[in-house]
Amino acid sequence: MSKFNKFFEKLGSDAKLLEEYKQDPQGVMQANGLSDDEIQAVISGDDNKLKSFSDGKNYSSLVLVYASDK
Repeated sequence: MSKFNKFFEKLGSDAKLLEEYKQDPQGVMQANGLSDDEIQAVISGDDNKLKSFSDGKNYSSLVLVYASDK
């Protein structure tokens, strides 16, 4: 499983990480090993890039995290 998918699975189950993410999404993603391209895909909400980075897995979770951050 990619770091991208592992990070968002952990984000969905770790309340402390989620709170940190809400305060500094980019910093938390960087600290968890996501690439600049992955981070930009999340920040921009680019559906096609998110689907490609997640290999279609957990995509609905990614959308919820992105939407709740706005």
